[in-house]
Amino acid sequence: MNTQEYPEQKNSPSSPQSGLIYMGSLYSVLFFIFLIPWADGFSDGLVRVFGILAFGISSLLFVTTGTHKNYTYFHFLVLLLWAWIILSVAWSPNLKAGLEFAPRLFQIMLLPFLFTLIITNKKSIIMAYQSYVLGNVVGSMIIIYNFLHGIQSPYYNRYTIQNIETDTMSIILALAVPIAAYLTSTLKRKWGRVANTFFIPLIIFAIFLTGTRTGSIVAVIGVLYWLFTYRKASIPIKLSIVILFIISIFIVANYAPKASLERVFSAGKSLKSGDLNYRTVIWQTSLEQWKQSPIIGTGLGGLGDVLSEKHVNYEAAHNTHIQILTENGIIGVFIYILLELSVILVILYTSPQDKAFLLSLMLAVLVSQLTLHTHTQKETWFVLTMIVIHSSLSSKRNM
Repeated sequence: MNTQEYPEQKNSPSSPQSGLIYMGSLYSVLFFIFLIPWADGFSDGLVRVFGILAFGISSLLFVTTGTHKNYTYFHFLVLLLWAWIILSVAWSPNLKAGLEFAPRLFQIMLLPFLFTLIITNKKSIIMAYQSYVLGNVVGSMIIIYNFLHGIQSPYYNRYTIQNIETDTMSIILALAVPIAAYLTSTLKRKWGRVANTFFIPLIIFAIFLTGTRTGSIVAVIGVLYWLFTYRKASIPIKLSIVILFIISIFIVANYAPKASLERVFSAGKSLKSGDLNYRTVIWQTSLEQWKQSPIIGTGLGGLGDVLSEKHVNYEAAHNTHIQILTENGIIGVFIYILLELSVILVILYTSPQDKAFLLSLMLAVLVSQLTLHTHTQKETWFVLTMIVIHSSLSSKRNM
């Protein structure tokens, strides 16, 4: 099938994108992206250390060459959102928790600017996508290793990477599925397309090992996009995909823990019961608290205290929009919705093939936020920023 091509920037010896500082910045950022899915399992500070390194080299690039004009309303709204969220520490009932969250959130706020500064053409976009997928391959192998050696998460018969919460891990993995699917039809080298094809079932198997329903649903979005991209492929390619699916289903059915499979496939029962694994109680309690301070919210880090007072043993709302609404009020959630709309709007101006991929990626993010508060996770901001970078480049090509 035909792949989308972007005009490559021709770099002169004096071009910022041909210099040693830029190359150092690019590869430090790519390595940072590679670490996001798994490195926190080995050391809580490993991702942070290489993040600081990437910021440091990129800052040197910014000082020596300046910046480009690829920043959009999305970036302005990112600044506005995190400025408001961090400011809300001032009225949080749990000042200690708010102050602990604030530095981490400030670092997350800077990520979209780091990615946008460094990832500026098709080649670097593909490299960033591949880095994230390879990071998830490593993460999947760690989870499979833990499964084979009986190293369970705190939840019975569920597996993750140490220090990474099980539900969070499943979303990290699931977001890689549509990205890997995109690479199977975009990479020029056949071995790269074949490798990413086999990465997809490997990552999905790891998602089943986490036993997380939301992650499984998000992964289905990626698989559906993958099938969509090959709707016009030749019969041999379609047959190969069918065979791969059959083998994958056999492996999952025979080797994944039954408890994990039962939990994943109980999503329909959870929806039918209406409690969504106790989440509706958490949401109701959170919204009751929001009504006491609807404009500005309870403040950063305050929701856990509020829920404990209501004898609800959770520290978060398990829904991104409810979490922001409760802690940061109507102002916070309004900014966040505007930010999401700015991402969707830029997607609408892309080419048809890119549009299908980017919409599936955005849908994956939105679905993940229905039952989890993923807006404080690095992988979410990586994906949102990549959508904006990719969309902007594609739309410029069509102008």
